[in-house]
Amino acid sequence: MRSHWIEYLRPAFAGDTVTAMTWVADLRRVQSQRHYRFLRQTDQSVLAQGKTEWVFVDAATGRPRAIPQFIKALFRVVPNGPATRTK
Repeated sequence: MRSHWIEYLRPAFAGDTVTAMTWVADLRRVQSQRHYRFLRQTDQSVLAQGKTEWVFVDAATGRPRAIPQFIKALFRVVPNGPATRTK
């Protein structure tokens, strides 16, 4: 993980059911960006959102390396995220 950002928009309360959504928004040579959105189920309000910049690292050297194609093929890139109704 290279960097992480989160924005808290609304509070969650005891008893709330919260849906966590995550998706790959960008997939480059050695890095990928994963976004997150947390929704209250009852009213679909966005409670928090965030993103994390990941770097693929060679375990033997500890240095960044190109993401292998077979790993890239496991992910569908969704730049703007899944459609949700926000309040």
